Amino acid sequence: MLWILCAIAVLITAMIIFFRHPYSRVKNRFEKDVRKHFEHSDIELDIPTEREITLLPEPVQKYCSVAGFLDKFKMKSMYAHMRSVPLKESNHKPPMIVDYTLYLFAHEPVRLAYIKTSMFGIPFEGYDSTQDGVGFMQGVIGKVITLFNQTGAEMDKGQLLTYLGESILLSSALLSPYITWESIDANRAKATITYKGISGSGVFTFSNDGFVESFYTAERAQIQSNGKISYPGWSVVYENYKLEKGIYRPKNIKAIWHEQDGDLVYFNESNLNLQSMWMIAPLKR
Repeated sequence: MLWILCAIAVLITAMIIFFRHPYSRVKNRFEKDVRKHFEHSDIELDIPTEREITLLPEPVQKYCSVAGFLDKFKMKSMYAHMRSVPLKESNHKPPMIVDYTLYLFAHEPVRLAYIKTSMFGIPFEGYDSTQDGVGFMQGVIGKVITLFNQTGAEMDKGQLLTYLGESILLSSALLSPYITWESIDANRAKATITYKGISGSGVFTFSNDGFVESFYTAERAQIQSNGKISYPGWSVVYENYKLEKGIYRPKNIKAIWHEQDGDLVYFNESNLNLQSMWMIAPLKR
């Protein structure tokens, strides 16, 4: 019995040391991808031309103006790190509180997002991205056990649409050759992203002041953990713009699934801190 208790104690100690060790296979993959895209990013650091801006629908032009993007260098990439963000799976369950790191790149539609939290004291990590037209969403518990790894055509398109919905955070993306615009009216514009044979569209809504209020698409698939696929409609809402280093940024961002039994606000960040990157180091600790 003593030997069994000693073995259990050694096992528990080893698990605690392993969980607390900073190395993580998921995080290492995420950071490797970030470095790769910084190395391949070839956006020239020039200022948008008047012609580039006037080709955009009027509400998008107005947004570029009021947000402060005009007369600024094009943004190579965007970085955000958010602490203690509620992430909900269902309106009937309490949210997970996660740390969330996001990179967007402008040289091509690249989105890299990493989350970290714990479940019953055991570390949980998530990584979702779109790279080279391929999307995935992975969840790993205890650093080694994969809970889910969603891939496929719906995920490819869904991640590309997520990039489109967040593209207002990266001014260069608005001028990207992969995104085309159609004017709807004074407060709305349709955007279509096309890349590697995949295409998806959504509508941006702008306030009378010119700021982006929301993005909506009915084309993004909601994929349940059991593999069930539905299209309830998906929105990103931007609120509370504040002036930071000459550019107006939304401080509040929400991601919403418009489900039949009510909206699921599954992501709700109330103090967004963005950094636009020109020559900033590729990894922020």
